[in-house]
Amino acid sequence: MMETQEVAFPKPLFLRIPISRLILVSILSFSLYEAYWMYKNWRYIKERDGLAIRPFWRGVFGIFFCHSLLRRIDEDTEARSVGLPTFPAGQLATGWVVLIVISNLVSRVPGVASSVISAFIPSFLCFVPVQKYVNSVEERRLPNQKPYGWSAGQILCVVIGVAIWALLLIGWSPEA
Repeated sequence: MMETQEVAFPKPLFLRIPISRLILVSILSFSLYEAYWMYKNWRYIKERDGLAIRPFWRGVFGIFFCHSLLRRIDEDTEARSVGLPTFPAGQLATGWVVLIVISNLVSRVPGVASSVISAFIPSFLCFVPVQKYVNSVEERRLPNQKPYGWSAGQILCVVIGVAIWALLLIGWSPEA
């Protein structure tokens, strides 16, 4: 009888998604997706490094954990063995925190227009260089592996965001 052996394929180091998805879903979800993006990356780190952390809460409280996440991605030895990062982790993390705080302050101004304006404050741009680096590393490490497909979490972010957009547009109509 022939015994079958399982072949272990290397797992991705971080979340590999198209840049366009990061941008689109961030805008559609009023930056909710950015918390999910952090959660997924922390989950990859937890599983790979065997850390006793709670990725969900690190995503929810992203303003406290963004610096450590981007620093981990920047300093990851396995990723660096494939390609050196060119993004300034600390500056991008600080920029993201500042933009999220500004967006939250703007959204508190009375009126629908402030909520719409806050949705277009481009905090996601702070993650674009990081995502480009992750994608380039993963493409070199695992050339035949496709980017991460649409997950239930990503779809949920879109659904919640579209519902918020619909409510905003209904509230913005002159008949309301």
